[in-house]
Amino acid sequence: MRVEIFDVGHGHCAVITAPNGRRMMLDCGGRWGDDRFWTPSLHYFGQTIDLLGLLNLDEDHLSDFRGMMEDCKVSWLLNNPTIGAREFAALKSDGMGSGAKAFARWLNAPKGIAGAVQPDFGPVAIKWYYLRYLWGEADTTNDLSLVVIVQFGAFKIVFAGDLEVSGWRRMLASPEFRRDLLGTNVFVASHHGRESGCCTELFDWLRPEIVIISDDERQYDSQETDDWYRNRCIGATCVANPFERRYVMTTRKDGSMRIDANADGRWTLVPVTVRDWPRKPVPAPSLNFGLSGLPDLGRADNALAALLTPLPPTTTNCLAGLNARRYFDDPLARALGLGAFLDPIPQKR
Repeated sequence: MRVEIFDVGHGHCAVITAPNGRRMMLDCGGRWGDDRFWTPSLHYFGQTIDLLGLLNLDEDHLSDFRGMMEDCKVSWLLNNPTIGAREFAALKSDGMGSGAKAFARWLNAPKGIAGAVQPDFGPVAIKWYYLRYLWGEADTTNDLSLVVIVQFGAFKIVFAGDLEVSGWRRMLASPEFRRDLLGTNVFVASHHGRESGCCTELFDWLRPEIVIISDDERQYDSQETDDWYRNRCIGATCVANPFERRYVMTTRKDGSMRIDANADGRWTLVPVTVRDWPRKPVPAPSLNFGLSGLPDLGRADNALAALLTPLPPTTTNCLAGLNARRYFDDPLARALGLGAFLDPIPQKR
């Protein structure tokens, strides 16, 4: 089983790929920097996500919801079932971002999914817990978060959404929930590692090897919780530095990361580089040098540059050269409708 946790700043997006190839995405936050951006709908453009789970219904967890529903094939959607259109509107009475507005439209739209079957992830078991929406008690998006427990053989990872201390204590009243926490290897901290999600009683039932925090640069004292979690972990070795034992890893420091787990409980964790895209278009070439200047724009962001690159004598057309460079596999090109233009022209035989 593979678990990918993407660096989306203050937000969350993770993808679990089961041995049978089925994929589950937990949250669909994106990252928008001054110069570069990354969104899950572009990363997985046109691909199938068998289950999209929304752990928390705040903007940082669902900012790319519209893109996911329009540009990817989402087979099954998981969210707290006690939150309908009316409850969501009450939770968001102070306003909605673009992701929340898209989710509100989805809640209000006819579903037409009678007979839909939960995707089969083979040997990967997935369980989720939630508190029921109840005015005056569980009536905040944080405490209505899903807690998702993913287990593959002897390996177990827990995703906690934005659950806060009051929500944890209500959850821990369930014997079944407490039992399912036992044997956790990796814990993805709730509320981006903020102090409001640090529940001491929770660690009476789990003692993970490592805690992962998905968050942006530190801005508040409530983010200074690394030591608090460190004291409640066993520690594990990251492949990137086998001589260092890690207790807490964060996307703000370590970036995106990948876990590969075996059914016998052995697992590895390594930071990975994930491709992103420029926010601004490549500047147009100066008119005084015409098309000859296109190669100077850089191949990283300019597929047309390859058209003017000299090709080997055996290549019969320049579009075939593009195929060799696999520009047609670029999701941004496909999202812009350039796939047909970039596909190679069939050759006469």
